[in-house]
Amino acid sequence: MGQGKAWSRGTLEVPGARFLEELQRRPENTPKPLLAVAGDAIEILRDEQLLEPIAMWRYWPVKFVDCDGVVLKEGTRLPLASANEFMTGARFLVVGLCGIGIGVETRISALFRSKHYRLALVMDGYANRALFSLSEQVLRRLKGEAASMSLCLGQPFAPGESGFPLDCQSDVLRLAGGVEAGFSVTEAGMVRPGRSLNFVVATGVGIPKWREGRRCQGCRSRSRCFHRAIRDAGGFEGGENGSGAR
Repeated sequence: MGQGKAWSRGTLEVPGARFLEELQRRPENTPKPLLAVAGDAIEILRDEQLLEPIAMWRYWPVKFVDCDGVVLKEGTRLPLASANEFMTGARFLVVGLCGIGIGVETRISALFRSKHYRLALVMDGYANRALFSLSEQVLRRLKGEAASMSLCLGQPFAPGESGFPLDCQSDVLRLAGGVEAGFSVTEAGMVRPGRSLNFVVATGVGIPKWREGRRCQGCRSRSRCFHRAIRDAGGFEGGENGSGAR
């Protein structure tokens, strides 16, 4: 495989009956007042088709890895403090971008303006869950692609995480192909339009294999994260206890 380019556009399945059940089992991660409107949040997302998932990634051959980061053969250096621990032996660096569109962001803002705060907060949490779910689907596919080449998929890292500076966003966006798809980076370091998540992950021989749970271990928001609260759950069908706001 050379520089390579792979695009993936698909649909994100709306979670089913286990979402509310899982939220109720993890009350420390979801304030109880929000549970009552969780069904309405899902109904709005479904009825208005607010989630528009898009995922893209590219493979880039690695020149070398050292204690300061990873250097690609095309010349880009990405500083990453733990690169020598997690990427030694890398042959390719996969650079990816996942997004869920602008519809859900617009709807959440409208709910806040109309003072439907609980509904807006639940939808915000669900949007984050959808985004992480999409990225996990991409990583599972990349894991399969790596296995087909007798390689391992390593640990993914996102700009802004410890050891990976946020000012790498522009390079990551460019390497993922996001610029051609209409994405850009704001002065504050946010990728727009919509809500998105970008990452880099190494494939190679002898690198530590990716484990989904590791993504949560180093996150400062793990104790209050919707995604962590309902990860591996199938979701829920609901609405009878919602506020009825639209």
